[in-house]
Amino acid sequence: MNRFKQPSTWAGIAGLAQVLATFLPPQYSWIAHAITAGAGSAAVGLNEQSAL
Repeated sequence: MNRFKQPSTWAGIAGLAQVLATFLPPQYSWIAHAITAGAGSAAVGLNEQSAL
């Protein structure tokens, strides 16, 4: 669960959502774009934590 606190995880989720958007019908691709926007915003807003 600690991985969800790292920005790189959220950036990866945003990337996967963009790939998914290319396979969805146009009327549903907005969902993947919304996930991309949210995950990208989380990646920007979170601080990088060092693993101890």
